[in-house]
Amino acid sequence: MNRLLPVVALMSVVCFSSCDEQTEFDTPIIPVVAPDLYVFDNVNYDGQRTRLNQLDEMMTYIETGNQKGVALDVDVMQAMFENTNGNANGNFTFSSVKQLKDQCFELDQSIVEGYFQAVSDVSFTDQSAWNGQAGRVSSSTGENYRMFDENGWEYAEMIEKTIMGAVFYYRATSVYLTDEGMEVDNEEIIAGEGTAMEHHWDEAYGYFGASDSFPNEVEKARYWAKYCNRRDPYLATNTSMGLAFRKGRQAIKVQRYDVRDEAMETVKMEWERVIAGSAVHYINESIANMSDDYTRNHTLSEAYAMVNCLFYNVDRSISLNEINAIKADIGTNFYEVTLEGLQAARDKLAEIYDMNGAKTLL
Repeated sequence: MNRLLPVVALMSVVCFSSCDEQTEFDTPIIPVVAPDLYVFDNVNYDGQRTRLNQLDEMMTYIETGNQKGVALDVDVMQAMFENTNGNANGNFTFSSVKQLKDQCFELDQSIVEGYFQAVSDVSFTDQSAWNGQAGRVSSSTGENYRMFDENGWEYAEMIEKTIMGAVFYYRATSVYLTDEGMEVDNEEIIAGEGTAMEHHWDEAYGYFGASDSFPNEVEKARYWAKYCNRRDPYLATNTSMGLAFRKGRQAIKVQRYDVRDEAMETVKMEWERVIAGSAVHYINESIANMSDDYTRNHTLSEAYAMVNCLFYNVDRSISLNEINAIKADIGTNFYEVTLEGLQAARDKLAEIYDMNGAKTLL
């Protein structure tokens, strides 16, 4: 009997096993190294920049109504929302085929349009505003005015924040940065735009409102990127958002979809924290100015609208019931809010988003 046969057989098994295992590692895993800037081949988010510009000019028009004697035209605001005739019937300083309305969360388009009518109605009022009376309230110096309805709602803020949520945040987090939004071609490159997948990612970045150098350069940050920078001292959102956006885009380029998905989750989670942190900030501002109608109504309008914005992320951490409970704590009459109610709203947000350590600092 040849005693070497079992040994040879065993060595053969080991060899085959080792060879099989080696085969599993033949395909190298491409590392994903995020660049320092959001600079890639064929990036295009001009459409998003255009809509940010449209909101800029809409808000410039609406804020003229803060001046006594200036009445706002509903048709002008509607034309800006729809970009009628490509230049809002001459009310935009530029022309474009893009519009805000067709990108807005469909069920809330009528809410925005209702706000147009509401802010117009207030602008026609010559009276000073107080509890139960729409009009204008002056600052402590008497140099500036803000328009409030009979409940203290500042519709200028409601319009701006609702469009930021129902257009910018909604399109980025619930259309582009979703499994469905990423289930598009990543092979065919369109010059100046990249693949369909790359373009969807770039469009989400465009709605964030950051420059290519964010967060190293924040002076040009707009809308959500500006709020991200404001909350950064306490939430450290600048670095996480900037890195996740750059890393996700690079992952798409090298087809590392596992890394893309991790980055996508980070972007949506951190963006949501920016909104929640901003709501907490404005609640704190309201608490600090309880006896000042001019400031309190302004910051409460921002806080209330920010809480509403949390809804537009399909993967949000907060439930609709929790959103409604927080708004109930604030109340719908900003002249009659209570310290206890505002603190309760702030505490709920801080608990949901793990901000208890910063809730009084934001």
